[in-house]
Amino acid sequence: MGPLIYSLCHKPVLGLMLYITTACAFPPLFHAEPLPLRQAGTTIVKEFEAPVGKPYSLLLVFQFPSPAAIRADEIAGSRYDGNCRRDYSDIPEPQRAGLGRPIPFHVLIREKKTGTVALDRVFNSLCLTSSSGNGHEKSRTVARFGLAAGTYVAEIRNMQSQPGLDDVTTTMSLVSGDAK
Repeated sequence: MGPLIYSLCHKPVLGLMLYITTACAFPPLFHAEPLPLRQAGTTIVKEFEAPVGKPYSLLLVFQFPSPAAIRADEIAGSRYDGNCRRDYSDIPEPQRAGLGRPIPFHVLIREKKTGTVALDRVFNSLCLTSSSGNGHEKSRTVARFGLAAGTYVAEIRNMQSQPGLDDVTTTMSLVSGDAK
């Protein structure tokens, strides 16, 4: 999707027609890049193009081997509430149940041509944001940040070892976060 179609998708009548015909579908900037969490320091480096300037969401997906494994999970979490926007150390112990384990990621995004840093920050992922209908996946929103239109290189690094994920596949995706 280019800037023109993106802007037309936000028009009242034309946008609805384009949305119905799926012309406003916004594909991921990158999708399901493997990032194992069992060892600290694992990194993915991915080049991508942001077709329009807007906010994007970095998603972490946990794929479990079975429905029983997803029910037994205490790492990804089982709920989302107001505590999810707080620092984990500020959440009282009784309110931590179901939030999962905090997982820090260092996200570095540079413009490809110039090497200029667009984002350099540590994000602490906490709480479930969605689960799949097939009963095998959970996801978290690691970060939401704005990018201008352009070509970038992202470097995402897991900062802490996460024991208990031996049979769980973890991936990262960068998505628009909305349908238009």
